[in-house]
Amino acid sequence: MSTNARGPDASSEARNGGPAVGKGKPGKGQFSPLQKPDGACRKHIVRDLTTPLIVFFNPMVLWSALMLAGPADLFLLFSLTQSGLLISPAYDFTPGEVGYTNFAFFISGVVGAATAGPFSDWLARHSTIKNNGIHEAEMRLPALIPFVCFFVISHFVGAVGYTHAWPWQVVVTCGFGFSGLAATSIPAISIAYAIDCYTPVAGEIMVVGTVMKNVLGFCLSYWVFHIASIPWFGFTAVFLIQFAVSMLPVVLTVPLYYRGKRLRRLTRKSAFHKREI
Repeated sequence: MSTNARGPDASSEARNGGPAVGKGKPGKGQFSPLQKPDGACRKHIVRDLTTPLIVFFNPMVLWSALMLAGPADLFLLFSLTQSGLLISPAYDFTPGEVGYTNFAFFISGVVGAATAGPFSDWLARHSTIKNNGIHEAEMRLPALIPFVCFFVISHFVGAVGYTHAWPWQVVVTCGFGFSGLAATSIPAISIAYAIDCYTPVAGEIMVVGTVMKNVLGFCLSYWVFHIASIPWFGFTAVFLIQFAVSMLPVVLTVPLYYRGKRLRRLTRKSAFHKREI
């Protein structure tokens, strides 16, 4: 009989992970707070620190970061101005009533998180079937259209509703609520597109998006009340500035949908595609 032949017992051991699985015990060294670092630790640290800086200049990654920052900063804008608006004589809310309006952010955010991903996946799958089974990352971009419409309406309610003291039901529902919807749906689709393009650097894509969001949000917190205090500017100018910043990447979605594949071809030999996930 050949020494390479394997009986039923050997096959069973292979399926269960080998004869030693489940028979070992943890050693004391595993519980030590000081562990010997992996030999490749330095290389991984340098790689993880430099990769976000490199992928930042990638058009698709930069676009997705801006699409994350825009809705998130609109959400921040409403949060910063919420109390000052609703406790004013035009509404005369109590602090408790102001707090209850945060349910608009929460409920709409949950709706956006629950619908954006499945909707974009369904659209991408449907487009793939129509394309003879060939999937392209840009196929999920049209899923942004309905959520961008809510995004635009939210800006409009902030710009006009704040200035003319629209009914609080409109401000809370179409202003606060739609901004929460956009803050969870638009980034979800945009980041998913960038990860479709460069799956091995998915973590770094999220790092770039988070840094962009925080930097723009930090800047927003400095100028919003200064601009709003100018009599001939007010909140109309504040929301129009935010609208201009947010709509730039949204407008760029159109050429990206038609030319995104060409841009991806320029980086087809990039080391990012060969990196281990």
